[in-house]
Amino acid sequence: MLKYKTNITSVVDPKKAKPVEIGVQVSGLFLQGAKWNDQRKHIDDSDPKISIINFPIIWLEPVGHKERVEDKTFNCPMYKTSIRAGELLTTGHSTNFVMDIQMPSEVHPDYWIRRGAALLCMTDD
Repeated sequence: MLKYKTNITSVVDPKKAKPVEIGVQVSGLFLQGAKWNDQRKHIDDSDPKISIINFPIIWLEPVGHKERVEDKTFNCPMYKTSIRAGELLTTGHSTNFVMDIQMPSEVHPDYWIRRGAALLCMTDD
C-alpha cells in the first residue's frame, strides 16, 4: 500500500517551482475557509473578508505504508469545484470530491471542519 506525505511548499507560481525526483507536484489550487501560514507552516484562520486564497504548490511524496505520517494534521478535503452537493452511492463522498490533503494544524481537525475549510481545483469566478 502506498501513502503520500504532503509537503506544502512556499511557492505559488509553478514556473518558479523546483522539480522533484519522486512524487508529484500539485499547483493551481485554492483554499477556502482558511489560509496557509507560510512562516509557521500550518493552516491558519482566514484574513478578514478573504474567503478564498491561492494555495502554494503541494509536493505529494510517496512513502511506505508503514511510515508514520504527522500526528497534528487536518485531512483537508479537495474538491473539483466549490459545490459540495451530490453523493456517490458507493462511497458516500461528494461527486466533486478528489482526495484528502494532510495539512499541519495547531488545533483539532474539528475546528477546520466546522469552518468548512477545503481545497478547490477551481473557483466560481
